[in-house]
Amino acid sequence: MRNPAARPRTVEYGFGDDAAAGADTAHRTTTRPATSHSTARRPAAARSAGARSSGAHGSRRPPLDGRLARTAFAVTAALTLLGGVGLGRGLAGPDGSDSAVDALAATVAGRVPPPAAVHTTGPTATVTAPPRPAASGLTAVQVPTAALTSAPPPAATQALPVAAPPAPAAAVAGNPFAGARFYIDPADQVAAAINALRGGNPSAIAALEKILRGAHADWFGYADPATTRRNVAGRASTIRGNGALPVFVAYAIPNRDCGSYSAGGAGGAQGYRDWIAAFAAGLAGGPAAVVLEPDAIAQIDCLSPADQQTRYGMLSNAVDVLNAAGATVYLDAGNAGWHSAATIAARLKSAGVDRARGFALNVSNFGTTASEVAFGDAVNAALGGGAHFVVDTSRNGLGPAPDNAWCNPPGRALGTPPTAATGDSDVDAFFWVKIPGESDGTCNGGPAAGQFWPDYAVGLGSRAG
Repeated sequence: MRNPAARPRTVEYGFGDDAAAGADTAHRTTTRPATSHSTARRPAAARSAGARSSGAHGSRRPPLDGRLARTAFAVTAALTLLGGVGLGRGLAGPDGSDSAVDALAATVAGRVPPPAAVHTTGPTATVTAPPRPAASGLTAVQVPTAALTSAPPPAATQALPVAAPPAPAAAVAGNPFAGARFYIDPADQVAAAINALRGGNPSAIAALEKILRGAHADWFGYADPATTRRNVAGRASTIRGNGALPVFVAYAIPNRDCGSYSAGGAGGAQGYRDWIAAFAAGLAGGPAAVVLEPDAIAQIDCLSPADQQTRYGMLSNAVDVLNAAGATVYLDAGNAGWHSAATIAARLKSAGVDRARGFALNVSNFGTTASEVAFGDAVNAALGGGAHFVVDTSRNGLGPAPDNAWCNPPGRALGTPPTAATGDSDVDAFFWVKIPGESDGTCNGGPAAGQFWPDYAVGLGSRAG
């Protein structure tokens, strides 16, 4: 049974949805509910059998009306110009306190002239209850990210698929977050939103600057192996080139989300092995931290016993392949309110956690940091000790909503900024695995799943300590 207090997650960041990237969509249904892209961990009574979207919906959104079109054009133009000055000039230390970050928002705001016709009267969607965050003056749009595939890859990167190692690889030792610098992209959608507000609404700008100062993970859904390798390699190269640690989410397991709102992923076990080999090949050449397959373990109950064993085999192989590429792997383990520590520990063992660094908790969720750390310690004890974990703190600053709403709940806040200073030797990092400000779906007044929602982002930042 799914956790009634659980939350959805964002999907792949910046690289389109599975269908656009060549996924096998035979397992999807043809219906698309007008709700969030994630039913993961909702109450059983609230779940739908409908399919869920997978991806940022960049190729699926309807034509924009005049006002929204002008906003989209202005923000896109801002982002294009921002991209022209180069990615990755903002870096934060492991405690997020690098002095360069403090000036980043102001620098971004000064790079691009104020776009015309950007200040709208507010979001186009209307909601009667529950109340929405205070309006920032921006309309939600799908902001494209800087392309990582514009230049052809080196010839050596096109030889696919990549063979898995002949024997299990040893887990990568050490906390990758300790002493690492975190990548802050000054050309992402938050920077564009700040630029769009130049000259007005200083409180909204200040709230967005809090998000801009925090690093978040990059999500990769299913694409063909060549595209996956190229995208992962491009992003990793950009981040490492700026002296920072890539933190990626691998999200392409077959029958992803049990065919619900985030349905998608590879078409089968061999397809997934080819995909993860390509993902790992893109990482080769330097350190990286990888959160492996949100929900794949916690949500495995929807599969038949035979399919469960197949999934465990895919995850175990992924741990070995990523280890061989030098990545530090954290298997996603759900959250504190979903399954017991003993259940999660048993599933982690079946998925090869003994060869991974450990596991990840609270991905795209709102559980308090204290509750997730306590649960992680209990899981570690059930594993026999020796594992380490990370906690997603992207939106848990005020904990869960009072009614345990899971989709764009109002009144939430950013949590602890990314840091390796956790106070617990088993907790490698608090990190923003979810991308703050991206909508969970068309619920509580939000835009389509995966779209950046400026008003919600402003609310997260304005309530943060």
